[in-house]
Amino acid sequence: MEFKNYPDSIEALRSMTDDLITAIIRNGDGTAFHLALSGGGTAKQMFALWTSEYKDKIPWQQLYFYWVDERCVAPTDDESNYGHARKLLFDVISIPDTHVFRIKGEDNPEDEAQRYAQIVSKEMTRFDAIILGVGADAHTASIFPNTMQLLTDERLYAVSRHPVSGQQRVTMTGTCILSDIPLFVPIIGKDKAEMISKLKKGYSTSNPTPAAYILNNASRATVYTSL
Repeated sequence: MEFKNYPDSIEALRSMTDDLITAIIRNGDGTAFHLALSGGGTAKQMFALWTSEYKDKIPWQQLYFYWVDERCVAPTDDESNYGHARKLLFDVISIPDTHVFRIKGEDNPEDEAQRYAQIVSKEMTRFDAIILGVGADAHTASIFPNTMQLLTDERLYAVSRHPVSGQQRVTMTGTCILSDIPLFVPIIGKDKAEMISKLKKGYSTSNPTPAAYILNNASRATVYTSL
């Protein structure tokens, strides 16, 4: 894994976006590029940057959007990752519905995890890139420190539960994340400084977190930080 540090969050997200554009172009002019998105506060900042500075720079017509994880809520709910992407990015850029494959958080979680895994398997052999978020507790996707078994789950997607709220989520598993896919990992915010320091030391019995495991085992991962 590679760590790139920047003076502020916007610079970190700019660098990540520029690297992503390079990957899209390298994939081939006009070739479909399958991108998995994460949610949360970092995603909101990223969408705002994309619509303000990259509206005419990113080859949107090549992009097909998927999700790393989704909260089990309706798409109109304020906690919906898809809902935020729709409002802050898709509607602004006019991304066609045929380019968006959402996780249906309003449906039965177990059934939806299976359905979405089938979509991912059918639409492509693998993602071209994953934008992977990391929380202050070093969870990634919706794989939390108390659901470490999802790191090696053989399914592509499974159901997880938030350790505090108890909210169910449909999440990409570690098996899917680590299938030789380039990982773009923005970790921004001063509250994550201690966690980033631990991640740099790698995965160990003293740092047994989901993010440390993923970054330690990823074939291609770039972490963009601002401290």
